[in-house]
Amino acid sequence: MRLAALILALLPLPLAAQDCGPPDSPCRIDGGYYHVTMPEAEPRGAVVFLHGWGGRADGIMRNTGLMRALTERGYAAVAVQGMPRREGDSGGAWNSRAMPSPRRDDVGFIDAAANDAAERFGLPRETFVLGGFSGGGMMTWRVACDAPGAFAAYAPIAGTFWRPIPEDCAEPVRLHHTHGTDDDVVPLEGRTVGSGITQGDVFDVMEMQRALHGCTGNNAQRTEGIYRIDRWTNCAEGDLVMALHDGGHSIPRGWVNLMLDWFENG
Repeated sequence: MRLAALILALLPLPLAAQDCGPPDSPCRIDGGYYHVTMPEAEPRGAVVFLHGWGGRADGIMRNTGLMRALTERGYAAVAVQGMPRREGDSGGAWNSRAMPSPRRDDVGFIDAAANDAAERFGLPRETFVLGGFSGGGMMTWRVACDAPGAFAAYAPIAGTFWRPIPEDCAEPVRLHHTHGTDDDVVPLEGRTVGSGITQGDVFDVMEMQRALHGCTGNNAQRTEGIYRIDRWTNCAEGDLVMALHDGGHSIPRGWVNLMLDWFENG
């Protein structure tokens, strides 16, 4: 019996039990990798979070305020790594413009990373929310438009589509968009960046979404803390929210609780 126990102890651990996830130990899949932080209790779900342009998934993991807010609510945090902006670059970027090969199909990759995390860590896949900041917010919009069934809800921050914005998306989704009115990196009205591409106007994007969701009449407005919240409750499908705050280009304080309260309460 002792020999058998010793043999079992020396066998490789199954994939789900392997030590991956912390900033110094990525979970690798075909095409890239991601990191995970788990809550202490049984997870209620997961928030997949996409870093901004030039950012890193391990940097998201080291954002202790964001990680603490998610895990205290009972959610795993899954930070996916974008592809290098150029050869040898440590910072990542997303294919939010859906450029053809050799750029990675990030819509498919992000979905694959979420599926792998669900299986590897025993997470309820049907409760996954996709969120992201800045360039990660742009990629969140892209996934919501091109693969709406990949996640239960979408929560972009300070990101939008590039012009030309889509005239339509595959189908309505649950979507919670957050933006600062003083954002000068991704302004609400958009701007042209150094490479000559132009960010879309957030209000034009929301108008497209209202048409997609079949929203009619006036929206419900309220104030909660620093946020001025518009929620379109008179839509044929989906759930559409825009939360504005007076800040700049940042993940604003209280975002996690604001977004998860919306997600959990439907």
